[in-house]
Amino acid sequence: MPSSLPRVSVVVPCYNAARFLAATLDSALEQEGVAVEVLVADDGSTDGTGDVLARYAARVQVLHQGHRGPSAARNACIRAARGEYIALLDADDRFRPGKLARQAAVLRERPDVGLVYTGWDVVDEDGVALPRQGWSHEEGDVRRRLLHGNLVHPVAVMIRRHLILDAGGFDESLQVNEDWDLFLRLALRSVRWACVDEPLCEYRVHGGQSHRRAELVHRTRLRILERVFATPSLPADLRAARSDAFHEAYLLGAAELLAAGETAAAEAAFAAAVRLRPGSLRDPATLRRLALLLQPAGHQHQIDAAQQWLQVTRTIWRMVGATLAAPDLEPEIAGGRWAARAAVLRLGGRLLRKRLGS
Repeated sequence: MPSSLPRVSVVVPCYNAARFLAATLDSALEQEGVAVEVLVADDGSTDGTGDVLARYAARVQVLHQGHRGPSAARNACIRAARGEYIALLDADDRFRPGKLARQAAVLRERPDVGLVYTGWDVVDEDGVALPRQGWSHEEGDVRRRLLHGNLVHPVAVMIRRHLILDAGGFDESLQVNEDWDLFLRLALRSVRWACVDEPLCEYRVHGGQSHRRAELVHRTRLRILERVFATPSLPADLRAARSDAFHEAYLLGAAELLAAGETAAAEAAFAAAVRLRPGSLRDPATLRRLALLLQPAGHQHQIDAAQQWLQVTRTIWRMVGATLAAPDLEPEIAGGRWAARAAVLRLGGRLLRKRLGS
């Protein structure tokens, strides 16, 4: 392979990943237009992952460790990598042809950019694309937007290796949300982003993923934000975004906890979001946002919410009711009791009209 090609190291953490791992590795090894090396960290797997990796022994570098989590697995690969650029690839996701070459070209042509991501398709267990797709198009300084939640899946991302090392790598104390944490720290170090606006990879959703641990995901998200806003050097304009950032975190947490059957925790998270922004209880935009978050990945579109209009309306009605029933409710929130109820009914009517129109 010509030495003039960009050197890209693909980092694959895996734990009990035998089901999807071969397809994942093939998607990396088949990339053209780059000098690619694939590094896999087996994080103490107990299934057939070792057998799959044995078939790729001549083509991938395999590192073994006890079960320490995805951050430690990625860090081990990054330390061993020889490429100038790091491409992240979880063991159940896939690259599409040309992805790495397109991203490496951006990093070569634009020295001001430190992280470049592509679009993606969300696929199910069988690799079938789910009906509603979309991704962020944020570029440049993404700090403020990133405070409101992660913008990308790891499979979409390529980063200059030295920037990851300078930032200290992935936080090995985090078992979830570790990618968002790193992206935040990079952005706060003035790393600029670029987007290749095409779906050049596949993010797979299935029952074994870590994001199913809703309580852990929610607590970790809050922990990451607390750490960011405790940073003494955080610029004043970003510090002013604290309430909005936590409001979004609690709103997202409420939807995830509800989907996991954690009703009491979901209601508590929604109430916390409302206390941070009291007017949101009767704000149409906030209620529409919650209606979308209540839909599963790959279905978070207003058409999907409209198809479930009655269930969505009832769910949000109960969430609002639980908040209004709190004994220590602030007067600013309690005073909007009827307006909040009316806002939920208007949302239901809007969703029903959208369903009938479609």
